[in-house]
Amino acid sequence: MVTSRQRAVQAPLSTALQQDRRALRTLEGADALVLAGSVAEAAAGELVTPTLPVVPKQELAGWEAVAGVWRRLENEVAASAGGITARYVRSLLRHVELLGGRVPPASQPLLVPVAEAMHRAGAYELARAVAGLLDPDEAGLDPVDRAHRRGWRALTELSATATAPDLLAEVAAEVVRAADLTLGRDDVERTVDLATLALALLFHRELHADSLSSPLVDDPDGFLAHWRDSRVGTLLAAPTPRRPARAPRDRALPGAPPRVVVVPGSYPQFSVPVVEALSQRAEVRRVELAARSDLRGLGAWRAPVDVRLRQALGDRSLPDYEVLEEMEGASAVFVDWADRGALATVMAVPEGVPLTLRVHSMDALSPWLHLIDWSRVDHLVLVSEPIRQLVTRLLGDRLAGTRVHVVPNVLDPSRLPTEKTEGHLRRLLMVGWGQQVKDPLWALDVLGALREQDPSWRLSLLGADFPTDAVRSQREYARRFRARLAQDDVRGAVDIEGYTRDVAPYLAASGFVLSTSRRESFGLGMVEAAAAGAVPVVRDWPIFAPLDAARSLFPHHWVVGTVEEAVERIQSLGQEPEWSQASVEARQVVEERFSSGDARATFQQLVLGSG
Repeated sequence: MVTSRQRAVQAPLSTALQQDRRALRTLEGADALVLAGSVAEAAAGELVTPTLPVVPKQELAGWEAVAGVWRRLENEVAASAGGITARYVRSLLRHVELLGGRVPPASQPLLVPVAEAMHRAGAYELARAVAGLLDPDEAGLDPVDRAHRRGWRALTELSATATAPDLLAEVAAEVVRAADLTLGRDDVERTVDLATLALALLFHRELHADSLSSPLVDDPDGFLAHWRDSRVGTLLAAPTPRRPARAPRDRALPGAPPRVVVVPGSYPQFSVPVVEALSQRAEVRRVELAARSDLRGLGAWRAPVDVRLRQALGDRSLPDYEVLEEMEGASAVFVDWADRGALATVMAVPEGVPLTLRVHSMDALSPWLHLIDWSRVDHLVLVSEPIRQLVTRLLGDRLAGTRVHVVPNVLDPSRLPTEKTEGHLRRLLMVGWGQQVKDPLWALDVLGALREQDPSWRLSLLGADFPTDAVRSQREYARRFRARLAQDDVRGAVDIEGYTRDVAPYLAASGFVLSTSRRESFGLGMVEAAAAGAVPVVRDWPIFAPLDAARSLFPHHWVVGTVEEAVERIQSLGQEPEWSQASVEARQVVEERFSSGDARATFQQLVLGSG
């Protein structure tokens, strides 16, 4: 604090201070300058640099904790990044604002774990605010640190705004190069940090999951070129020898059924029919890895990247011990979804145990597809031909030793009604709707257009509502959906039914089923409704439109490109006998193309062999 009393009698305050070396050193190391008195305020312009905050004494409110802000930041990070709370981060940001928005170079590295903790917790705005304090242009900064800071600024910007920042591809490439630099320095810990950050940038869901296009579909070779050409990317894709099979603790009795381990993955409901099919010939053990956050989900995550990289570098440490124990004594393993749990499972399955892995849709656009050691996978199952085209293009010759199969989802005939109830000719159905990628706004636009001509049309939305902890774009989409739901043309005509396993009453009540998604691999809910006689109206799924996905799966006249085309198809079939003819055709197409009996038998043969 500088007061007017500190000035020399024979010279102005500024002159006296400029001649006092100790005072100058104190000013150079100060976080802020508090002015007490008019003489001090008059001298301030000559005393400080433009970046040093100047605070008149009457504005001191809120500054009582500023003196220890960097010390507390250090303590918070040292205690554990996982324990950093949003409340603390808000306090930190307020204090930094008081300090002029400047974080000194010595404290800059501490901001990364804070931004990471907020990003992992889904507090994307806070993560963005913290990352925005990172200074990638600091003089003399190491290229690795510069890339790390730029990467976190770009990642948090993308998560918070749902908009790819300028030069995203350039930043991702810079982070990949930095990972190679640290790998060359034998700094594996830093390499894992940077590799995980690069994967988070390249495979961010805002780029691939919910938009109308994906560079992984449109130009995978160009988009992934820097990653594929890097040493770290090559290592994380490299095959490694399997561990020798361990003798089971309990030998199976002669004639006992084989023991199959099933890893249902992050979305376990899809594996239920496969488990039922395998149970007809084997003892099935379900391993629910999704209970662990490090093994659940499709987003980039540090721990699995760490284990995979060390394995590729020849580290002799065990894979995940819990997973390894589950594999003991297995005759075969079936893994659903190419997620974090799939990576851990593939690393743990011992030599001689056949492994079958199924890929759906979003996991085909995830980082784990590229980290899995495909030399260890005996059978790769894709749920549709378009997904086969996508995955084989993404993986190329890495699948040389893996047999690739297209097997449609297993239908459950017991869930499907054979008759329709009164009113079905004016009811639309959408199965699974509470996600941006399902695009229920498109369905509301179809309903609104139909009701302009005939207000008796209604829409049933079957499935879970929008998640409350979603990324920003999903939350904004949900708000737009609620607003659209209240508009005059559809108000009161939409029945939101919620999630249920008993879909039969809703299938029986519906004459038409909509698939309005931006991306689908198969559209199981729609196919089940078609098998129950609902007339399908399938949007030409935009993300997979370059693969001609919808039209390769279904008859071309089922597929529409616009809301207007959807309305035209529905109106042309909304009366008898046209509806009944289209309903019979829908049942026949499903029976011919997606017979559940064939799918069940195929899974039994792939996983268990022909015995």
